[in-house]
Amino acid sequence: MDIKDLKIFARVATVQNLSAVAASLGVSAGTVSKRIQALEDELGVRLIDRTTRSSRLTEEGRMFLERAERILAEMDLAKDELSANSTQPAGRITITAPASLSRQIVTPAIMSFVKAFPGVEVRVDVSDHVANLHEQGYDVAIRFGTLADSTLKAKRLATDRIILVASPCYIEREGSPQKATDIESHACLVHGEQRNWTLIRGEMRVNVRASGRLMSDNGAFLQTAAVQGAGLFRTSEIAVLDELRQGRLIRVLPEFELGTEAAIWAVYPNAKHAMPRLRAFLDHLSAFCRETIVASAGEVAVDEEALQPRRRAL
Repeated sequence: MDIKDLKIFARVATVQNLSAVAASLGVSAGTVSKRIQALEDELGVRLIDRTTRSSRLTEEGRMFLERAERILAEMDLAKDELSANSTQPAGRITITAPASLSRQIVTPAIMSFVKAFPGVEVRVDVSDHVANLHEQGYDVAIRFGTLADSTLKAKRLATDRIILVASPCYIEREGSPQKATDIESHACLVHGEQRNWTLIRGEMRVNVRASGRLMSDNGAFLQTAAVQGAGLFRTSEIAVLDELRQGRLIRVLPEFELGTEAAIWAVYPNAKHAMPRLRAFLDHLSAFCRETIVASAGEVAVDEEALQPRRRAL
């Protein structure tokens, strides 16, 4: 029995789409189907009912999947134990990370990691879509903000704040909101469907409805739009640290934050914690955030003059 066929079967059983699995492996859907067929022929049972649009596990397939996942997990553990006895971790790590943090954290941290650990192969998918680590097979996700309740383990990499920013040219043209409810009359850049913003100052909480004509599921796109004067942007402070330092963005209503207990996180399935390569990556990422981001962040000065009320352009 080919271990590669077991991996393909487990992947198809999870994704339930031959074409998607084929695309992720860089092969044709026909090749994936043939490997499943070879496994079925060897076992003498049908594991997956396949159509052009979907794939569904048979009862025999569900029974076999439990065994296959155990075999694959044992194989991974055996590899990791061998790796732990070597001088350097080895193997592959698959990572999902938000586009909003790709320039500030993700790219430089991973570039330094692959240089420090030449035996580890890294695949990084950059998207603001929140991936399901169990279903999509990721080893670790980098996330920011306040984590939802989850069965995933989480490692805090850096304390962060969710803040409101705008470019100097937007403030010059439209004026700066002077109180939280003023936001509702401004152009807001909406990330996904996040139109309900809560501004927090001490015990005070103000809920506002963000309105605006520009929406995107990509935080990096909205960040660029904010720099170009498109509107108010709700964002991670670390994600826009360079823009704040350089004056290309300015904090709006700096006495408020738009989230509590926000941070940069690495989250991963509990079963992955024993992987030496993952432990090495988490330690490296944590040190990178501590030394490169947190230590150099400091306090970004608020341009009080820029935040003074200005007459809106007619």
